[in-house]
Amino acid sequence: MKCWRTFDFEKRYGFNKIVIYSVLLALMFFSFSFAFLQSLFSETLYSGYFHFFLVALLALYPLHKLIHLLPVLRYVAQMKCQCKITCFCLPVFSINIKEPIPKNRFMISLVLPFFIINPVLLVCGALFPHYIHYFTMLAAYHTGMCAIDLLYVKALLTSPKYAVIEEHDRGYEILIPE
Repeated sequence: MKCWRTFDFEKRYGFNKIVIYSVLLALMFFSFSFAFLQSLFSETLYSGYFHFFLVALLALYPLHKLIHLLPVLRYVAQMKCQCKITCFCLPVFSINIKEPIPKNRFMISLVLPFFIINPVLLVCGALFPHYIHYFTMLAAYHTGMCAIDLLYVKALLTSPKYAVIEEHDRGYEILIPE
């Protein structure tokens, strides 16, 4: 196998640009989804159950990481999980797989949380129109969380069809057969 390309978006763009991109994506998603759902269901918004909103907000990140794992469960023996504390109190979970993964499986793993969690949250907003603001905020927060995943998918779309992806501390390497 030879390395076709290496991706390390944190080194390429910097942590601050990725955070700004993530926040802008979340704000745009909230603006459009809230305006759309509010125009469909013009109900009075309630502020009750805020404690459930906070619990859901805290549970969203671990749920996101668990859904990432579903397509790559067969590699569980080669997985290495770590938890780092950033910004003095925020836990960041990282999961590294020591074996190369086929490109399509890796891309499915990257986009699966976005295509499972966001539709569920938006449908819940439609089912409970008095709490649309909570569900669209959660969906927007999750979209911001998915920003780096979507950047990686965009980069992987141009890679060769039969490539495999190998994770490293410095990002991902796209390997192709020689």
